[in-house]
Amino acid sequence: MAAPQPSTGPDALAWFDRWADASDADKPSVLQQVEREHPALLARLQALIRADLAAEARGFLAGKPVLQPEAPLAALAASGQRLGAWTLQHVIGQGGMGQVWLATRADGLYQGRAAVKLLQAARVTAQGQARFAREGELLGRLTHPHIAQLLDAGVTPDGARYLVLEYVPGLRLDTWCDQQRLSLPARIRLFLQVCDAVSYAHAHLVVHRDLKPPNILVTDEGQVKLLDFGVAKLLVDTQAPGDVGDATELTRLGAAGLTPEYAAPEQIEGGVITTATDTYALGVVLFGLLCGGQPYGDAARSAAGLARAIVERAPRSLVDAVDGADINSTSLAAQRGLRSAAELRLALQGDLSLIVAKALKKLPSERYASVADLRDDLQRHLEQRPLRVRPDTWAYRATRWLQRNRLPAAAMATAAAALLAGIATTTWQWRTAQQEAERTRAVIGVLTNVFTDLRPEESGSAQVPVIDLLRKGWQGVRQSLADDPALMGEVARPLGLMLQSAGDMLAAAEALETSRTHLQKQGQTQSAAYREVILQLGYVRARLGQPDAAKALFQELVDDAPAPPQAMPLQALTAQIQLGVLARREGRLDDARRLLQAAADTARSRLGPADPNHVLALQELADVAREQGQWTDVKRLLGAVVGATHSSRPDEASTARFTLATLDVELGQYRSAAEQLRQVSTDMTQLYGAQATYTIYAQTWLAVALFHLGDDAGSDAAMGTATAQALQSKEPDVQHEVALVRARHLARRGQCEAALPLLAKTLAYFDAGDRTHRPFAERARLLTGECHLRRGQTQAAMVLLDETLQRQQAHFGQPHLDVWPTLLLRALARDALQGAQAALPIYQEASELALRLLPAEHPDRLRLPLFVQHAAWRAQPNETTQTAWMAAATAYQKVLRERSDATRVAVLFNKLHDAGPAAPDTLEHLLALLSL
Repeated sequence: MAAPQPSTGPDALAWFDRWADASDADKPSVLQQVEREHPALLARLQALIRADLAAEARGFLAGKPVLQPEAPLAALAASGQRLGAWTLQHVIGQGGMGQVWLATRADGLYQGRAAVKLLQAARVTAQGQARFAREGELLGRLTHPHIAQLLDAGVTPDGARYLVLEYVPGLRLDTWCDQQRLSLPARIRLFLQVCDAVSYAHAHLVVHRDLKPPNILVTDEGQVKLLDFGVAKLLVDTQAPGDVGDATELTRLGAAGLTPEYAAPEQIEGGVITTATDTYALGVVLFGLLCGGQPYGDAARSAAGLARAIVERAPRSLVDAVDGADINSTSLAAQRGLRSAAELRLALQGDLSLIVAKALKKLPSERYASVADLRDDLQRHLEQRPLRVRPDTWAYRATRWLQRNRLPAAAMATAAAALLAGIATTTWQWRTAQQEAERTRAVIGVLTNVFTDLRPEESGSAQVPVIDLLRKGWQGVRQSLADDPALMGEVARPLGLMLQSAGDMLAAAEALETSRTHLQKQGQTQSAAYREVILQLGYVRARLGQPDAAKALFQELVDDAPAPPQAMPLQALTAQIQLGVLARREGRLDDARRLLQAAADTARSRLGPADPNHVLALQELADVAREQGQWTDVKRLLGAVVGATHSSRPDEASTARFTLATLDVELGQYRSAAEQLRQVSTDMTQLYGAQATYTIYAQTWLAVALFHLGDDAGSDAAMGTATAQALQSKEPDVQHEVALVRARHLARRGQCEAALPLLAKTLAYFDAGDRTHRPFAERARLLTGECHLRRGQTQAAMVLLDETLQRQQAHFGQPHLDVWPTLLLRALARDALQGAQAALPIYQEASELALRLLPAEHPDRLRLPLFVQHAAWRAQPNETTQTAWMAAATAYQKVLRERSDATRVAVLFNKLHDAGPAAPDTLEHLLALLSL
């Protein structure tokens, strides 16, 4: 039979089939024929053969796992053998590339476990060993909360390469999802963690090459950890041009890492590996998570058939996979929290099918341009926003807008009804039918123009925020009713109240002032409507950074109220609470407690514990107790809040959950706080909108919680969202408060060049403000001093920190939580200038104040003694001080185990200890410790 004449990928598969059908004795002659007649196809054919052999070695047809627990040992190592700082314990896995051992820390510095991968490799040259070590150090810097970190890499005395990786106890991704019976949205949210990790690695020029569920574990806490990231790069890319022998060996090992079920067409054909290769593998992983099957169904029963399908056949759809005979669709739906296969098919149609199909395109150029783009479309699907991959039609955008904005759409209808009802009441009193018709037409014209923006073709977007409609409404009222101040005054009140609720304080202030003037002219200063306008106008003035104007308005309501508290109008009661809030922000904590306690007692006795005024007073009292470090009172008061807010009102329940989540942050319970704040942020976005102050603060607190968990990527994402939303806020305080938190995170990561411009702007803003801005100004000054310290400008830092401390003590007049960080930084500056002995008393003062004011379970209660003991060790280096320092380090590390970057923390402690008491770079390590 004439030999085929392959010239493309599919013909390479034809040659592979011929090779597979040949006897073992004839296989070499097939390769020789290809090399002689079609040399351009040889590399592709060899790649297919290696992939097939690798699959056979892993028991592909038998469905065996890649790593077998307690597998029979090859003669690679022995229990008790020491490699660097690690002692091998026992084998936890074995595959074609070697063995994986559980190892424990051997040097006694701290207790820790690692996974040591011993690679079956021949002896390498000294140059090869050096390159391998250098590449291991490079990949060890690939630090991400969802990537199992490569801790070390080396070569044993016998010439075998080994890798020391973070040990991750957990289940493979698909198994964990099925055991937890996760819904489709929950599976996608988990998959987003995978995308974040892969995007991070791609940004650092590292491609995984073998993404699959066994390489993606999920911990008991529901956090994803990707294994073997960069190992393929380590094995393939470390060879110099002259290392022919090593290159041959490593090419074989690199190919063995390919898993046919998750391989992209270019891997099967021996083409160029790019980030798009990982995108394809993620598409296969996502396919399985959603529908439980594989894109090529029956073709996966043999390695050769699967390879041909990957290159030649179009993948089946998610819905077809559910209907496939290889899947029990009923149990599949139940595992995803759905009642039937029909429900599952319906959920997989549309967006999800489009996303997966895009990721699984044959040509890399036709897939998502990056994993970040894949992630973005999945996030858009979760948020019911239009996909980028989908044709952008009016009907599609409009449908998505209605699905996503049920509450705002209902609110718009309610607002329109309320405005029209108010107008109808006013127009009923007009004396002439002609005036009534003209004025009604004018207002209806304004409202028509406002609600026209609900149409996507008019606004250019399917997403029209309520706040934009209200702003346009107020602008229209001012223009069309300029000659009718009476009607404008009537309309200004409901619009002003809605603008205030929506978060546009500038427009709300203008509308409410217009309504106030109108009501005064009408002689209605004793009416409930007037009191409501004064109350909300005072709140608006406070939010705009005008506390004196706000206090005058609140005080007017309190002074005009009847003497007995039980006869006080509700607006006056709320005004008393707001006066307490302003007193707290000005540092007058005793005055704040007096005002708030009186208001809370009145509200409870008169209106009941569930009344919003009572709940608000309790929340503000809790904030006063927080600042005074009275944590028992904080818990008691917030417990009362929870008990009082078992209400059907979603805004009250959401606010209560937000308050409790921020308390968890204050208590140092960052993981539970992050879980709550994610949900709270979603709820507040639906209730109030993305640019509402509550929503922005929820995102900011989420960023803080994730920062303390070592989840830099998650923290940056939340902080980016909060920053973007704050820039759209009409409240300047919000913008600068969020900027201050962002600057703090940048400074603590040592990115002071980016932090200092932010700090300069926030400091100038808060310094120009009133007493309520003082705490924020001093926090900005403190962080500026910290940046000076990190940049080596120690004397300048000391001057600024001294000034900060004096200002804080003058403002608060009593021990306050804001003071101990200033003391700690002053100690670090004194340490750098004069040494540990001179700084030790300041370290001790900072520690004592923190222990006095922080809650019992807060991790910083264990961090501050670290600085004290380390300074004592350096001041008097002996066995006693060293033992005390190591005990403090061990205690603090225990509370950091749940951090995503626990391995990085362990490395930091290792550096601090190894540096010894006389190291010149001690300040750098201590500042890193400050950043945890």
